Amino acid sequence: MEKRIKMPRWERAKQFAPFDALKGLREALRKKEKEHDELLKNKIRHEEIDET
Repeated sequence: MEKRIKMPRWERAKQFAPFDALKGLREALRKKEKEHDELLKNKIRHEEIDET
C-alpha cells in the first residue's frame, strides 16, 4: 500500500474556500441594500420634517 504525502495546510485550505456560484450576486445584493438604506433614511427625514 502506498503512503500518501501529507498536503501542506495552506494547500488543503483551498479546497474548502467559499465558491461563488453566482458571480456578482453578492455585489448586486450589497448595492440594493445600500439603495434601500438610503430610501429609508430619506423617508425618515421627510417624516421628521412633516412632524414639525
